[in-house]
Amino acid sequence: MDEPLLIIVILGLVFCIFHIQKTDSKLKIIENKIDTLLENNGIVFDENIHVSKDVLTAITLGKKLTAIRLYREETGASLKDAHEVISRIATKNE
Repeated sequence: MDEPLLIIVILGLVFCIFHIQKTDSKLKIIENKIDTLLENNGIVFDENIHVSKDVLTAITLGKKLTAIRLYREETGASLKDAHEVISRIATKNE
């Protein structure tokens, strides 16, 4: 690979990383605004509404790992986020 092409590829990667970080930052701001609106209007967000019957069944049967896997497949959530959601739901259902 010649030097000018390598520089272009590196600059492209830097631009992509910067763009992803900027988008992530904007998303966090939007999430905070939504949370504030919900809280100020007395609306309680319930994760159960957005969880499939399969996930709820796995939680009910005590199969948290299966529930986490299913939730991640359905939503694309990270392992950490899926674990938090499933743990919250399991705690509410106890």
